[in-house]
Amino acid sequence: MAYPQGPPGEDWGGDTPWTGQSQPPPTGPPQPPQQPQYQQPQYQQPQYQQPQYQQPQYGPGYQQYARPPQNYLIPAILVTLFCFLPTGIAAIVFATQVNAKAGAGDWAGAEAASNKAKLWTFISLGVGLFAGLLILLTNAAGGGY
Repeated sequence: MAYPQGPPGEDWGGDTPWTGQSQPPPTGPPQPPQQPQYQQPQYQQPQYQQPQYQQPQYGPGYQQYARPPQNYLIPAILVTLFCFLPTGIAAIVFATQVNAKAGAGDWAGAEAASNKAKLWTFISLGVGLFAGLLILLTNAAGGGY
């Protein structure tokens, strides 16, 4: 079926029907084709609760030794140098055992070594102070050469 031609002076190609109305020619720059508008779906953030942690349960006696015992290494070295050498060496030996035993997990052994290091440190200090006092008194009583 052939459609009637459009109004005179306009070429419609002959394939489109003429409705009796003509459109005015477009003015200005050509309009870009309209893109469909998509909306972002609305998502809800999941609500997470912080888990409630409890204090871990340790075996008997563990919390007593949660921190390694004091090793007394510096006082042991000082009393070895300035007070009494033989007992100072014993204090250094026990002081170095404290960290090794605590690192191996032997908390009771580390505590025992710490107590022995403290004992030998104070014995060295006592012997050194006694010897120093004895030397001071004998020099004072000697008449001062």
